[in-house]
Amino acid sequence: MKKTLQILILLIFGLNLSAQNVKINSKIQVDSTELDITQSDFKFYGYSTFDNKKTDSLIVSISSIGTSSTAIRIDLTKKPRAFITLSSDVPEYDGKHILDIEFEFYDLELNATEFKIGDRIMGKIKGKSKIIPNNSDGYQIEFKGEFSHIIGKLIMKNTAEQSYRIIQNE
Repeated sequence: MKKTLQILILLIFGLNLSAQNVKINSKIQVDSTELDITQSDFKFYGYSTFDNKKTDSLIVSISSIGTSSTAIRIDLTKKPRAFITLSSDVPEYDGKHILDIEFEFYDLELNATEFKIGDRIMGKIKGKSKIIPNNSDGYQIEFKGEFSHIIGKLIMKNTAEQSYRIIQNE
């Protein structure tokens, strides 16, 4: 019985890891950022990128700009992994302003895994969140798109028609 339980735990863990696919493609070319995000019945877009400027624990975020947002964050500290962060200007997540959400699955393609200030990270990502509980049955966030970001910069725009504003991230 104990051995069966151990095998079952390993299988579940293995299936969870296989749902997170990361591919490195040094030839990928992406000029701009456009992330389609569907949350419940709402569709919106993320065009802006920024990072935490820490090349030893780099996290790049792709999101829309506003008082509340849904961001896809890519942690490049050891092995690339992605997660979703919901943020709001009011404490709507059990008294907090930020809620991190895990993925049910995602596919992430990057041009590299190590970057320094001034380097360009490019990639494609698509996936779906785990169910997020709410007052009804819960909902999931689905997303698909591509991104291009310069490490150490804040790259912003609100709509597809706008030009990017690139600001030194200090």
